[in-house]
Amino acid sequence: MKRVGIIGAGSAGLFAAYELGSANKDLEITIFEQGRDVPQRKCTSTEFYCRQCQPCNIMAGVGGAGVYSSGILNLNPNIGGDLAHLAGSEVLAQEIINYIDKIFLEHGAPQTLFVPENGEHKVDHLIRKAASVDITYIPVVQRLLGSENSPAVITALKKTLEKKLGVKFRLETQVTDITRDLVLTTTPRAETFPFDFILIASGRVGMEWLEGVCESLKIKTFHGPIDIGVRVEVPSILFNNICSIQRDPKFHIYSNKYNDFMRTFCVNHEGFVVREMYDDNRAGVNGISYLTKKSKNTNFAFLTQMNLTAPLEDSTLYGRLIAKQTTILGGGNPLVQTLGDLRRGHRSTPSHIQQNPVQGTLKSATPGDIAMAYPGRILDDISDGLLRLEKVIPGIANNSTLLYAPEVKFAAKKIDVKKNLESAQVPNLFVAGDGAGLSRGIIGAAVTGILAARGILANL
Repeated sequence: MKRVGIIGAGSAGLFAAYELGSANKDLEITIFEQGRDVPQRKCTSTEFYCRQCQPCNIMAGVGGAGVYSSGILNLNPNIGGDLAHLAGSEVLAQEIINYIDKIFLEHGAPQTLFVPENGEHKVDHLIRKAASVDITYIPVVQRLLGSENSPAVITALKKTLEKKLGVKFRLETQVTDITRDLVLTTTPRAETFPFDFILIASGRVGMEWLEGVCESLKIKTFHGPIDIGVRVEVPSILFNNICSIQRDPKFHIYSNKYNDFMRTFCVNHEGFVVREMYDDNRAGVNGISYLTKKSKNTNFAFLTQMNLTAPLEDSTLYGRLIAKQTTILGGGNPLVQTLGDLRRGHRSTPSHIQQNPVQGTLKSATPGDIAMAYPGRILDDISDGLLRLEKVIPGIANNSTLLYAPEVKFAAKKIDVKKNLESAQVPNLFVAGDGAGLSRGIIGAAVTGILAARGILANL
C-alpha cells in the first residue's frame, strides 16, 4: 500500500484527497492540518473574519479560510488562476469545475445558481455599459455557499473522506520539515512520517512556510504580483440590479495614468466588512455575506496589481510593510475614510464617520487618512477606477462611500512544477492551491488539488 501525505485541509487538500480516495482504494491518505476541525457553532461577532478569531479562539482549519468568508464558488475556468493552461484546455478545466460543483452539491451546497444570462436585467446590456468606459465585465456562473452554510458542507465532505474513503486527519498538527526522501516532521509532538508521495496544499496562510521548504529543498520559485487596494462599502441598493445578474460581479479595469490592472473582488451584497488579525499584529479587512443575515450595505475589494522588479522583487514584503504602517496609523485596527475626505486630502474624523450617510458595518475601524499609509500611485488608481465604475454603477463614487484599509491579497511565490504539478526538482513531491501560486479562490484551489491528485495517480 502506497502512502500519501497531504499538508493542508483547505479546498486543494480536501479535493485532492477525494480524488485519490475515490480512484484508488489501496492508498493510505493522511491530511495534516495546523488548524482545528470545522467550527460547529456560529461566531457571535461580525467584527472578525475567522482566519484567526480571537473572541472564539479558533483558527480557520478544515475547509480553509475561503469557505468561511462568503463561500462564493466561481464556476468559470477564467476566474481563479490560469486553470485552462494547468488543465490542458479550457474544456477540460470546465469539466473539472463541474465535477467539483457536483461534489459540493452532494454535500449540501445550496441548489441556487447565479447565472448572468438569466438575470432580471440582460447581461449584454451590462457588458456594453462597462465597455463604453473601457471596463471589462466578466460574466461568471456562481454558487453561494453562504458563511452560515459552509461549516455544514465541509463537515459532510470531511465525513465522506473519513468514513467512505478512509482518509485520516491529523488536526492541530504543524509540519515543520520535509526531506528530499519525503519524510515529514511535525509538532507539537516531534513525530516523523515517511511517505511515497507528498502534496503540499498549505494555502495562503502557509505560503511563507512553503517558501522556506522550497529554499531548503532547492526547489525553484518565482515572485508573483501583489494586489493592494481598499474594501469599498456602499448602500446595498446600488448593487441590487448588478447582483441580480451576478452575485459577485467581476470588473477588470486598466488605470488611465499608469495602465495598472485593477479588479473588483469578493463582492458581499448585503454583507459585512470584517477585520482580520495576523500573528505579527497586522490588521486587515475582508468581507462576509450570509444567506439569512443581511445588512443595508454592500462591500467589495477594489485592488490594484503591483509587479515588482529588482532591487525589491519580494511582493510579500512590500505588501506587509504597507499593511503594517496602515495598522500602526489605525492604532492596531484598520483605517476607514470616506471617499470625499480622501479626495479633499482630509482625514476622516470620528464625528464625520458618525454623521456619514453610509454607516459602516465594521465598527472597530479607526477613522483616519489612508493617504498617510498608501503610495500615491495606488490611490490614484483607486480614485480613477471608482470614477469609471460610477458610469456602470451610479452612486459608487459618492463622497459618502467608505474605504477601508489595508486590503492586501498577498501573492505566493509560484513553484516550479511539471505539467502534472509535481515539483521539477523533487520527485513525487506535488504542490497545489493558492499557497503555491497556482490558484486564487475555492474553485481554483480545488482544480489544482484534483490535477495534483491525478498526477500522483499517474506516477503510481
